[in-house]
Amino acid sequence: MTIARLWDGLAALVYPRRAVCMGCRSQAGFAQDWLCDDCRRLMAKLWLGAQPAPEVPGIAGAAFAYRYNGPVKGMVRQLKYRGTYRLADAMAADMARAYRSLLPTGATMIVAVPMHPRRQRRRGFNHAGLLAEKTAALTGLDCSNALSRTRYTTQQARLSREARLGNMRGAFACDESVRGRRVVLVDDVCTTGATASACVEALRQAGAAAVYLLCYARAEPPGQDRK
Repeated sequence: MTIARLWDGLAALVYPRRAVCMGCRSQAGFAQDWLCDDCRRLMAKLWLGAQPAPEVPGIAGAAFAYRYNGPVKGMVRQLKYRGTYRLADAMAADMARAYRSLLPTGATMIVAVPMHPRRQRRRGFNHAGLLAEKTAALTGLDCSNALSRTRYTTQQARLSREARLGNMRGAFACDESVRGRRVVLVDDVCTTGATASACVEALRQAGAAAVYLLCYARAEPPGQDRK
């Protein structure tokens, strides 16, 4: 055994790599990529890929890495509300895989769903923007801040579908950099499609040739179960 291997063995004992699972918060920990073995097996069963999204008018196609359930919720919440930034690498890898199920798209640009500046200052970062940057790096697409949120809105999770649609109407603006381009819109979770619909409308009004939707997860609207 070399000195380097001996040191690595001692370091593993003193500084174990296992930690709390981000999917279920199990203290048993994980061996790689933030998830325990049980959560990893559950995630495989929740995989989606390319999916129809009729609740988002005007999109050319949509893909979602996972159904928003079980450990997928844990991953999203740990990134979004607890600021576990390093989760974005593993999540973006899954999103890039889901995006490949949509190919060919002809897309050249990724645009994140923006956060209002006031909310972003309070949270410290835009989780959708971070996922967009990481996914762009993996797919070779440009990452743009073409979209901006022009109106401070109530958090969508607290609202019904109808209220969500009204809440998001006119809440986004888009610059001219998307004109004539095929764009991938990125967010963490799609539920009713209200946020995505408002963003797609702003992108198309600014001249985007086509808009695709890519999210880490797809959730069921409140009170609805997909068969």
